[in-house]
Amino acid sequence: MRFPLYASLAVLVSLAGSQGPQPVDLIVYNAIVVTMDPAGRVLPRGAVAITGREITAVEPAEAIVSRYTAKETLDAGGQIILPGLVNTHTHAPMVLYRGLADDLALMEWLEKYIFPAEA
Repeated sequence: MRFPLYASLAVLVSLAGSQGPQPVDLIVYNAIVVTMDPAGRVLPRGAVAITGREITAVEPAEAIVSRYTAKETLDAGGQIILPGLVNTHTHAPMVLYRGLADDLALMEWLEKYIFPAEA
């Protein structure tokens, strides 16, 4: 009775592995990927696979390329990627006063308009 069960499992496992690369929307490769996972992995030749607005996988580039095929690829040029990082740092006045005195040099804009408005 066990043989049919093991045979069925073996067939399912082999079929799962033979589906070929999974489609994703974007692969970002040639990156130093800082995963921030519990192991604290840093992938010196890493890649990130993305589907829609979700991260599908973060792995060494060789693994991503063998497991996924993308509609679009992006060469990160050796830059650092922190997948999933959401930068919540903001300056409220920069948002609230957006459009106030546009097209000025930065320091003029800050000193004449933003800093006085923040005071």
